[in-house]
Amino acid sequence: MILLTGGLGFLGCNLAYLLAVQGQKVLLTQHRVSRIPAFLEPWINNGILIASCDILDLANLFHILKKFSISSIIHSAVLSNPKFDLYRVLQVNINGTINILEAGRTMGIESVTFLSSQSVYRRSHEKIHTEDEDLPLESLHTISLTKKPCEMICDYYAKEYKLRVVTLRPAQIWGPLYASGRFPLQKMAENAVAGEPTHLPEVNPFDGNNLIYIKDCARGICTVHLAEKPQFTLYNLGDRYVTYGEMADVIKEVIPEAVIELGSGNEKEAEAPMQLNMERLQSEFGFKPEFSFKEGIQDYIQWLREGVY
Repeated sequence: MILLTGGLGFLGCNLAYLLAVQGQKVLLTQHRVSRIPAFLEPWINNGILIASCDILDLANLFHILKKFSISSIIHSAVLSNPKFDLYRVLQVNINGTINILEAGRTMGIESVTFLSSQSVYRRSHEKIHTEDEDLPLESLHTISLTKKPCEMICDYYAKEYKLRVVTLRPAQIWGPLYASGRFPLQKMAENAVAGEPTHLPEVNPFDGNNLIYIKDCARGICTVHLAEKPQFTLYNLGDRYVTYGEMADVIKEVIPEAVIELGSGNEKEAEAPMQLNMERLQSEFGFKPEFSFKEGIQDYIQWLREGVY
């Protein structure tokens, strides 16, 4: 059975669904989030189990791993919401990861997949980021701040104890269940479906991000985690760089009556893009995203309108 931390979060629920569809037995940890989306309900106690777990409680982790005969772990639990104080974020993100690794090592777990973030890189006009480049010391937010030391700790655990630990760095994930409210694409899509205008004067239409649709992201994670012997211990997981202006244009193409107004910023004022080199995943596993950006928008809008997953 696979232990999936953060299993009832945005990424966790989507990932749990795909694992269950593929015939995997999955245990989802439940801590702060209790809601179960409708598309997961048929799988509860039928491939997916849920257990209360605080990753800061090492004894509880030992108990969970033994009770459910866990064979591998996907660690996606993370605190990123700014309402949490920095001490709490550091405790959960860093100490929680250490506990996962220590519990896995002690209980003889076969493998651990750690989900990092593309934010560990520094945006650059000149660089397409590869997994082997040196990372900057400065961090713009707590995800970048905490993912970098966790990657180092994962690498050290792997070398010290011969534990199989693989790290993935996903791009900006979007799609069904995304609910942080900070990503302009979410607001544009939700307002368009609701028939409400979107006014984001602070958003430069030439800014953007490297994106990956949640279903493609989940498929990439499953591909690596279930591989018998991955060639590398670190993989980028992204799709393409899309500007906010391009996002708005595609949403209006799918919903012609949508009203979306972004700021008046120009291309010279835009931030550097985020470009990820995907050769490792593509060459080793033949991985390519199945959703074009427009197809992702269409799928996401169907979810927002009808709850169809």
